[in-house]
Amino acid sequence: MESQYKLKNMRYCLVLILISFVLVSCKKEEVASVVSSCYPDLKLSRSHQATESSVLVRISGGLYTGYQLIASNGVAWSACSLPDEFRKDSLKIYVSGYFLTSPELDVKNITPLPFEVTGARLR
Repeated sequence: MESQYKLKNMRYCLVLILISFVLVSCKKEEVASVVSSCYPDLKLSRSHQATESSVLVRISGGLYTGYQLIASNGVAWSACSLPDEFRKDSLKIYVSGYFLTSPELDVKNITPLPFEVTGARLR
């Protein structure tokens, strides 16, 4: 009876380990190389996800890409992975993607907010 109990517990542990492994391996935290090239001195990882956010594309000299996204609350986001067809000043679009974070950002003031665009469409 005791050996059946141990075997049953071992099965549960193996199932939990397998589920944990699958969940961890599915989590996509790495950023695309094009995004990393926008901030070459930072080790970036994905943070919060944004889905279908309403933004305005703005030409902005001095930035790596020359473009930024202005959210409806006025906050500027990075646009370094924005597809070429959406790189037009004053273009209203919806974007999906990830805000990016790095331990170095705690001591640096970076504007616009690092953002990885994974999808875009016209509004």
